[in-house]
Amino acid sequence: MRTKRTGKMLTAIVLSFAILLSFTPESADAAVRTGVKGTWMPSGIDGVMTYVLPDGTYLTDGYTADGFYVNKYGFWAQAYNILGVWIPARNSWLTADAAGDFEGMIPVMKKAQDKLTSDLHGWRVISVYSTHIALYSVVNNNTERKKTKRLAMYKNPDFNGYTVQVCTPLAGDEKEMTGNAGEWSSMAYYDYQVLRAMMYCVSRSGDKVAHAIYSSWMDTNTDNLRVGEWVAVGDTLIKYVPSDGSGLYEIRAAF
Repeated sequence: MRTKRTGKMLTAIVLSFAILLSFTPESADAAVRTGVKGTWMPSGIDGVMTYVLPDGTYLTDGYTADGFYVNKYGFWAQAYNILGVWIPARNSWLTADAAGDFEGMIPVMKKAQDKLTSDLHGWRVISVYSTHIALYSVVNNNTERKKTKRLAMYKNPDFNGYTVQVCTPLAGDEKEMTGNAGEWSSMAYYDYQVLRAMMYCVSRSGDKVAHAIYSSWMDTNTDNLRVGEWVAVGDTLIKYVPSDGSGLYEIRAAF
């Protein structure tokens, strides 16, 4: 049975989407802020902005002149929810110098660890150090607690970026890595989500960078990453460096 309160909430939602659907560049009456190649406009939904180009069309799946990513629906995505953690969309690439001792990433990784602990009961551990962040698999037996590195991101002062290390145990079916939790018995989904979280902490193109690294490691290599050459993926340049038992991916700002 629908209560009056529920009815009001549904009405508000319907009205919000009606406003959004009826919003056109011609009907916009106020610019919030202007970039070099377009204008920020309110969408009609609180907290959601659109970017109107000079020809009257909306920017989709791209970057505005002032450096914000607008998603495929034409909305500015202000944050990404990964493992139950809201990671704010970056305005600029986070260099290794600006990252400091990763103080800004500690709250994100702590909340991600809470999710891993809740869902996986201690089988995955994230550790944050002054120079790197690492994800470990953990196995407890009668005599010892064995930790095996699966994924890590190291600061690299040589080019003010990072080196992402993907270890052999991370290998698995790509559908498992990028699918929905609970659809298989493997824990690879959670490993991939940690990779996404790491990439969104430094890049505005977190999903693109994470997918490029993983697909290269799994030999599908959809972004054509190459040994010893910088390849642009979103706002990031990636270079693959072979290593015994793991893959090393150097990443830095593309602009």
